This record gives sequence, structure tokens and C-alpha cells, in this order.
Amino acid sequence: METFVWVLHLLVSVVLCGLVLVQHGKGADMGAAFGTGSAGSLFGSSGSANFLSRSTAVAATLFFITSLSLT
Repeated sequence: METFVWVLHLLVSVVLCGLVLVQHGKGADMGAAFGTGSAGSLFGSSGSANFLSRSTAVAATLFFITSLSLT
């Protein structure tokens, strides 16, 4: 069981790092003023931000749960 939690912890940490790196910073919205916005993207203008934020929150919660269970 402990090996399973270690593997899950490793996978969640990699996913969490990836989600954080994919998110746009607060200054990324300035590109919309110059015509480089992502309004036509897959998730719409703010859909990807909501999806990534929720996914990051879920991954962070799983990370904390696995961290506490390994101590």
C-alpha cells in the first residue's frame, strides 16, 4: 500500500508541476489588447483558466493528502 501511495504521490507531483507551468500569468491578458488574445481557443476566452485552476486545485489537494499519508 505504501508503494502505491509513493507512486501516486510522484504522479501527482509531476502533474501539478505541469499544470502550474501551463497556466498563464496575470500579465498574459495584456496580449488581448494587441490582438493576440486566445478568444478562439478550445476552451473559450476564460474557460481554459477555469479548467486549469480547478485541475491545479485538485492536484494540489491530492498532493497534500498523499504527503500527509506518507508521514
